[in-house]
This record gives sequence, C-alpha cells and structure tokens, in this order.
Amino acid sequence: MDQPTSGGATDRSIEVSSLPDLKQNPENRTKRFARNVAWNWLSSGIALIAGVFLSPYLIRKLGSDGYGVWTLSFALVEYYWLLDLGFRSAVVKFIAHHAAINDQAGINRVLNTALLYGLGMASVIASLLIIAGRFAERWFQIPPSYRESFLVLLGLITLSWCLGAVFSIFSGAIEAKQHFDMTNRVAIVTTAVRTASTFALLAMGYGLVQIGIAVIASQIIGYVLNYLQFRGVFPMARLSWRFASFSMLREMARFGIHSFTANIATQLVNQGPLVVIGHFNPAAYVGFFSLPLRLLQYGFDFVGRIGLVTNAAAADFTARQDGERLRKLAVYPNRYSLTMFMPLAILLWTRGDQILTRWVGRDFAMHSAPVLPILLIGYVLAIVGQFSSSMLLIGAGKHRRYARALLAEAFVVILGLWWIVPRYGIIGAAWVVTIAMIVNRGMFTPWLVSNEIGVRWLHYMRMIYVAPLLAAIPPAALSMLLARTLLPAATWPQLATHGILIGLVYAASAWFLCLDQEHRRTVQSWVLQAAERARGKRSSPVM
Repeated sequence: MDQPTSGGATDRSIEVSSLPDLKQNPENRTKRFARNVAWNWLSSGIALIAGVFLSPYLIRKLGSDGYGVWTLSFALVEYYWLLDLGFRSAVVKFIAHHAAINDQAGINRVLNTALLYGLGMASVIASLLIIAGRFAERWFQIPPSYRESFLVLLGLITLSWCLGAVFSIFSGAIEAKQHFDMTNRVAIVTTAVRTASTFALLAMGYGLVQIGIAVIASQIIGYVLNYLQFRGVFPMARLSWRFASFSMLREMARFGIHSFTANIATQLVNQGPLVVIGHFNPAAYVGFFSLPLRLLQYGFDFVGRIGLVTNAAAADFTARQDGERLRKLAVYPNRYSLTMFMPLAILLWTRGDQILTRWVGRDFAMHSAPVLPILLIGYVLAIVGQFSSSMLLIGAGKHRRYARALLAEAFVVILGLWWIVPRYGIIGAAWVVTIAMIVNRGMFTPWLVSNEIGVRWLHYMRMIYVAPLLAAIPPAALSMLLARTLLPAATWPQLATHGILIGLVYAASAWFLCLDQEHRRTVQSWVLQAAERARGKRSSPVM
C-alpha cells in the first residue's frame, strides 16, 4: 500500500472540504516554508563551520589511523538504524496527517505506538553489540593500539543510538508540525557543546574514548531538550502504553516498510564504501575516502535542509489533496538547492586539491584530493539536485519504488566495490559510488516524481537543472581565470576572496535565470519591509 490511511476508521470518511486551514494565505505558507528553511540553514551553517575547524584538528591530534578508527566506528553504528523499520518517517507522516485534520486521538496512537517500538528496538540494538562487537574487531584492519578504544567507542555510540531510538520520536513529531525552528535551536546547542568539548579534550591530550563520551553527552542533551519542546508543541499529548494499538503498528509498518527499505539502502550506500575500504585497506584509507565525502556533506547539509521541510509539507499537501502546490514543491526546492550549492561546487572543482591541502595538510590531502571531483559530479547531479524529490515521495507516501531502487543501487555499489577496491583502491570506489547514484537518484527518482505529479520527465528535469547549470557558466569561467592569474596562491585569504567573487557572480546570474518571477517579487517585498522597519526604528524617538 503506497498511500497510508490515517489510522482510525472515522478518519477515512473525512472529506477534504472539512480540513482546517485549507484556504490559508499562500504568502503565509511561503513565509512559513522560508522560515523553516532559514532555521535549517542556520543550524547547518553552524555545523558546517564547526566541522570545517574540527576535522583537521581531529586528524592532527589523532593521526591518520586514529581518525580512520573514529570514522569507521560511527559508520558501523549507523547500521543500527536498519532496525528503525521506517518508524520515524512514519511518525512525521502520520502526525502531520492527524494534525491537519485536528485528530488528537490519532496523534496519541501514533506517538505511543512508535515509542513502544522504539524501546523494543533499543533492546535489540544493545543485544547486537554484545554478540557482534568482537567480530567487528577481527573483520577490520584495526591497529593493535586502537583495538580496545574501538570496542569502547562502539559501546558508547550504541548507548546514544539506543536513546535516540526512543527520543527521536519527539523531534519527529515537532518536525511534523513544521516547527523546524525548535529542532534547529536544539541542534545548534548540541553542536556547540560537542565542538567545544571535543576541542578542549583534544587540547588536553585525551583520545578517542574521551571525545566519544563528549559526543554522546551532547546528543543526550539534545534528546532532553527536544522532549521538553515536544511537551510545548503537543500539550494535549498523552504518553501511555494504553494509547498504543496493534492496528496503528500495522499501519505504520505498512508505510514504514518502504522507508525501512530506503534506510537499509541509504546506510549501505553511505557507509558501505567505508566498511569495504576498511576491510581491504588499513584504517587510514577509510579517513582518506571519508574526508572529501564529509566536505561535500557539509555543503549539502546546508542546502539539503530544504528537503527536510519538503517531507512535512508534502504530507500536508497530500492530506489536503492540493496537487498544484505539490507540483511546485517537486520543482522549486530541488532547483533552489542546486542553485545554492553551485558556487561551492565550482570552487571545489577548480581548487579542491588546494583547499584540502590547506585544510588538512599535504600528506592527507594527496590521498583525498583525487576522490573529490569524482564524488562532486554525483553530488551535483544526483544528491543535491534530487534530494527534495526523495523527501516528497516519502512525505506523499509514494516511496515504495524509490526504496526498492535505492536498495538495488546499494547492492550494485557493494558488489562493485568488493571487486573494484582491491584492484583500483579508493579512486575506483569513488567512480562506482558516483555512477550508481547518478543512474538511480539522478535519473530514476525524478522519473518517479514526474509520474506522481503528472509532468513529463524531460520537462521536469529541464525545470530543475537547466537554469542552475546555465547560471554556472560565467562564474566557472571566472574561477578558472582567477586560479591562473589574479589569485594563484592557495592562502586562506585568496581562497576566501575567490569563493566570494564566484558567489557574487553566480548570485547575479541566478537571480534572473533561476529564481521564479513570483519568488523574486516575494524576496523584494521582504527586503523592502525589512528596510522600512529599520528606518522606523532609527526615526523613533528615544524615551
């Protein structure tokens, strides 16, 4: 069943005309969407800054082997989310649906059913660590001096993930109500705590275990804060096993099974290369491959936050059967995500090796730099340009074929890596990952979305990609010129100046080529209103 029902028998008989807020001012919807995206950007921007400064410090203090063990530990624990069975995405979908029709009883059923499942999942996760911990140590080429730390790290991170299996339900409920400002405030706090404590511990000479404890402590702080905010957003929510129901469990599972398939595939695609590389190569090579991937992820996290808002909005529009807004939602978040990512893509394509060298040092960068442009192609065409498409399919409950295709991509990647990595190393691994993601997420996923919204595939692709790529031509030419003439050195001031100039030129092109005329007017209106408010404050008398 692609499209989930709402959970109760009476919900199925509710007509669209009875849904509240159906005629909400479109400008208010636009402002709410923009506000949510802005908070996501702020949170992601702070995480980006923290990661940019923290990663080279980790490498310098831990060394290549220590950093590789750190990366591999988190990669392995990510697989515990396979047991989620898509329940968190089901929480977002179903609570958004029940909130749209003012069904408090349905919200209670969803919350308590998901919480009971989360508690069971946490128990299974803890049991898996006990059984598989020593096997993981023997499977990978962990240096003898790091083996004990590796096992302790697995235990610490597993503890945090067990708590997350329960407490992530509350942040998912907040997102379902589209209060991304709340969840992102918490994310900013946890990022600040994690970054500051990690820097301090490394400066004092502590190692993997101690910074692992700091990371887990920051996550626990985030869980508690999200729960407190949840109580404010859902004051009528009741947490009791009496409100859980087996029928709701089945219904969420029917929706979540496709998200579960997508979760399995996502973990295999994202963490599989690191695991295969760690099996065939020393742990340091996990870090060499991970670093450019992490750099791209930092940039993607900033623009991909639009996709997280798309998920909840798609669930809302689907519940209201608002096909026109759903079609716009399929195009604009993808186009604007790609538009915002392109200046960074141009800078990384033309000066990526110099940036990595300046960032983490020549010895580390010489292994990572060749991987960066290969992965960059896939990120531009498949990840950034189509992330909102996957979120839309999930939010609309039409993600069955997407999940299966992602799983097929994962198996192709793992099998390909198993043959490629021993022969061609991390460069070959990068090509396998990139080609697979372009074929599936860059071509097949938009085909699914175009069918869902009733638009021809080629037209849909043209609406997303043509304008951002055309707008990239002038700044790309400028970037190559600057690298050869005016700014040839790779000092941070020159690289920063280079990036600013590219961004300004791209922004000028994108304003006319990428931004929809209606959205340009909206932005101009916001700017004029802000200017009027600023003038009013300056002219007001001081009492």
